Amino acid sequence: MSNRTMPRLLQTPAVLLLLVWMLVPLGMTLFFSFIRYVLNSLRRPEWTTPSLENWRGFGNYQFVWNNDGFWLAIYNSVFIVCSIIILTVTLGLAIAVLINRSFPGRGIVRVLLISPFFVMPAVNAVLWINMILDPVLGLQGLAVAGINEILAGLRDLPFLGAFFSLWPDLAPISFRATQTSAYAVILMVTWQWTPFAILIFMTSLQSEDQQQKEAAILDGANAWSQFRNLTLPHLGRPIAIVVMIQAIFHLSLYAEIEIVSRGNGNKNLPYLIGEFATNNIGAASATGIFAVILANIVAIFLLRMIGKTLMD
Repeated sequence: MSNRTMPRLLQTPAVLLLLVWMLVPLGMTLFFSFIRYVLNSLRRPEWTTPSLENWRGFGNYQFVWNNDGFWLAIYNSVFIVCSIIILTVTLGLAIAVLINRSFPGRGIVRVLLISPFFVMPAVNAVLWINMILDPVLGLQGLAVAGINEILAGLRDLPFLGAFFSLWPDLAPISFRATQTSAYAVILMVTWQWTPFAILIFMTSLQSEDQQQKEAAILDGANAWSQFRNLTLPHLGRPIAIVVMIQAIFHLSLYAEIEIVSRGNGNKNLPYLIGEFATNNIGAASATGIFAVILANIVAIFLLRMIGKTLMD
């Protein structure tokens, strides 16, 4: 037996298990998307069981395509994912560069910065929407009330009161509303996933060539030039990894949307699948296939965007 045969034989069970683990659910979803499969159908009881006799062709896809909530879900999915990735990468880069130096208490600061990543998504959503973003009892409501009290006191001043009387009272934002619920999800997920970006970038900065930075300093390069020409190219691969991993995870957000708004004007594709899955399994499966297609489109776009970085 050759040296290559034995490793391949040892890897075969794991590869077969992985294929079964991936292909069986995908195959069942694809099959359900082409049949009428309705859990509670009193008019047509035969639709309550998956069978080839209930073949519908592309009818489920047409039903989902013509559903108004489908296009809203696609828009929200792309908007939320892109916003979170931009914010987490930007904040992660800035914070990682700031703490990549010696200062008292650096170990404690690093632990505190990474800790939000270990909070469960449901707990994170409950804390943010109730303790921070609530317009009455949350920190937002208390901060707005405090600012309004300060403005009320300034309006009583003898000379400057007329100027401050022109300032209107601030109104807290209800992040459970249809227009703002997506921003609440973006805020809380960004807070939770920025530590992940910090951890990846901070680890990569440890391997940065310090001799190049010292030479740049001797040549008179300022901090921005060092970051743009040395640090940023060095972090090209870590940035690509962070973008790809976060895109995969954030396309499947569900708990935050459920807790913040129950999908009121803020549903994404996973939430729409959950709504269909309560009764219409065929439509839910078709939506799942659309979600797979969207995930592949996003992946291809990201790979093209950062492909040169990955090939370097």
